[in-house]
Amino acid sequence: MEEKQFSIEESFQTLEELLAKLESEDVGLNESFALYEQGMELLKKCDEAIEQVEKKVMVLRETGECDEFSRITE
Repeated sequence: MEEKQFSIEESFQTLEELLAKLESEDVGLNESFALYEQGMELLKKCDEAIEQVEKKVMVLRETGECDEFSRITE
């Protein structure tokens, strides 16, 4: 079975749905934990995908030269 193409936009939508369920009073402790776990996995995938995109972003200098974008770390 093929894994569906990962989409950050779809993941954010799913995260919103998970959050709405977690905020619902109808969710028990075990289900809340399972939803939380699922949300954390989605966040991890989103973070990895965003990190990959950041590595590909190019900054165009005034001279026309391109440099790879680097995240400023403190």
